[in-house]
Amino acid sequence: MSRGKKPLLQTIGREMAITTHGFDDMPEDPNVFVANHACMRDIFAIPASLPEDCDVVISSRLAYKNSSVDTAVRRLVIENALHTIPLEVHGGKEYLEVGLKMARQALLDGRSLLIFPEGAYTGDAQVTKGRTGASRILFEASIGGVKPNLLPVGIHYEPWPTDLDAYIPQDEQIDITLCDPIDYTKAYQKYTTSTDHESRRQALRAPMDMAMRAIAEATDLPYIDKPIELWQRKTMILESGEEVPIPGRQTAY
Repeated sequence: MSRGKKPLLQTIGREMAITTHGFDDMPEDPNVFVANHACMRDIFAIPASLPEDCDVVISSRLAYKNSSVDTAVRRLVIENALHTIPLEVHGGKEYLEVGLKMARQALLDGRSLLIFPEGAYTGDAQVTKGRTGASRILFEASIGGVKPNLLPVGIHYEPWPTDLDAYIPQDEQIDITLCDPIDYTKAYQKYTTSTDHESRRQALRAPMDMAMRAIAEATDLPYIDKPIELWQRKTMILESGEEVPIPGRQTAY
């Protein structure tokens, strides 16, 4: 179901120096694209390579904080102009559930999603363990009668970015690779047939582990089998392995 507008994120992203790989055989919608998250410019560069009717799931402190933002700003700017679904990860379970429900509905409506399972960008030249919200959205849409494709997307910068918060294109070459679909059939079956919490947790975990490892292989970045820290950070890890201060910034968003 197309909304008939070119998303602002894609418009900005198409001004960047991007080379794509593997996108010729992209499956039809709905798809759930999961990507590594190096810096702010990811949310422009990757959508520029994807179908226009693709929503980006973002962490947003604007989401659902009060009724005026919810009705006036969120729907006009966040949802329509940017084609994003704000997921408030800091506001408690109630706010999180609203975003997850919106993401599930987008898939049921035939739209695709772009999700960053790492949860934040830190500038590290590595791929880390993904959180399982994307798996939950996949499984809940499948229960609703639509089985989306799970497609890892790897993004790599040359040189590796140090200005993490810049929105505008920088003097850098961006390579974006679409990986083969992840078969999550067994994990989904386990999720829907298990009654104990641990089995369902493992079922949610399995597709994200496969996806993030595929991204690491596609980008030739090391895979770190633990989630990134979402609290305050003062350093980032370069491709050389050197740990350096984050210029002008102290936290991941």
